[in-house]
Amino acid sequence: MALDIGKYIIGGNRGLLKPESDESEKIEKVGSVSSASKKNRFRRHCRRFWCIYLIINVIFLAIFLPVFFLVAIPAIAQLVVNESDLRIVNVEVMHPTADTVRMTLEAKVNLKLAMGVRLDPVVFYAFVRSAGHKNAYAGIEIPGQTIKGNYSLGVSDQLTPILNMTSWETFVSQAVFQKETALSLYGVTTGYLGVLKNHIVLDKDVAIPTLNKFSGFSIANSTFLLPAEDDGSNLVANITLPNPSTLSFEVGTITLDIKSGNTDLVIGKATVKDVTLRPGNNTFPLRGVIDIGTMIGNLTEVLSSQGPAIRRGALSLTAVTKSIVSNDTLIPYYTKVLGSLPLVANVSIGDILRNSLAHLGSSETLSDSDDKRRRGPVQLNGPVGYGNAYSQVASLKHNRHVQKIFEDESLERRDTMIDSLAQYYAAL
Repeated sequence: MALDIGKYIIGGNRGLLKPESDESEKIEKVGSVSSASKKNRFRRHCRRFWCIYLIINVIFLAIFLPVFFLVAIPAIAQLVVNESDLRIVNVEVMHPTADTVRMTLEAKVNLKLAMGVRLDPVVFYAFVRSAGHKNAYAGIEIPGQTIKGNYSLGVSDQLTPILNMTSWETFVSQAVFQKETALSLYGVTTGYLGVLKNHIVLDKDVAIPTLNKFSGFSIANSTFLLPAEDDGSNLVANITLPNPSTLSFEVGTITLDIKSGNTDLVIGKATVKDVTLRPGNNTFPLRGVIDIGTMIGNLTEVLSSQGPAIRRGALSLTAVTKSIVSNDTLIPYYTKVLGSLPLVANVSIGDILRNSLAHLGSSETLSDSDDKRRRGPVQLNGPVGYGNAYSQVASLKHNRHVQKIFEDESLERRDTMIDSLAQYYAAL
């Protein structure tokens, strides 16, 4: 009887407790019934309101798809263009006139995209960033093509009008004076990613090395001609214009003023014909006329400006562009830009004397005015003429061409200057 008491809970009429297993089964049944009822209710709900859900989905797609195709896809295409690598391989500016050039442009573009992009024909406008693309100086017409991977595109020998002269002069100035500048390009076209049509804007600055003021400019093989040639030239030399860039410019014939040192004293004029600047060192023959009378008449100023250079055994000459002509046409933009860049070169006095004596010795007697005695030519890399250097140069005072140069000077002053030159040359 005592064992049966535990089967009951407190309360006189509650009866026996049911086993725990019966309780858990009841909970599981209730849970499964509840889950099934939720699914049934959801199905009934969907069957009842399917039309509303369909309308909502249609509205969503009507909004999303145009946004995706009209905004997202073009934005992705534009991002691909913006993030692409554009590298300038070659630029040639040839056949300049007062308002046109012939342009060659070669570029490498890497879209970083597996599939190809077809582009409609486009005009790339070259401009100066500070002036904006609306003031572009040139328009380069690129034909339609498909670009994929690392691709080359460009044009060759295209006649290109100069659209804005101020911008063009600015670009030429940057190309001449700076070590590096930006070639800014702007173009609008339509691109096709498969069947998807996209509006694309190219607006890029591509850094390119430029001429850096012709750093390394030099004048070599300078020779003073006695007598002067038929055209009046009494100076020949070779000038070297370095071009460390990928740019090529056909310039034309350059006429220069030759000044003494850093002064404004013009002591001669020179001409360099058919100048085309290509990458690397460009060497051209120079022909000029040195005004000896001006040098002698301003000897104090000349010596003052040449003092530091003479102590190094050289003459300091400054070449300033006065005009540039191509095909008998003045090229104003090159004349303006290069005219603002004085080119300074230190010319070896020893080389001038050696070359000049060699030229004179190969064509004229050095000392006899009546040409009765002839001397062999002086070797440029060997000893100067016959006898020592002093006597060789000093003998110039008896040369009729030298005498003509000094015809307005007293004999004493002429001999003093030549003797001083001989002493200087002998000491080299």
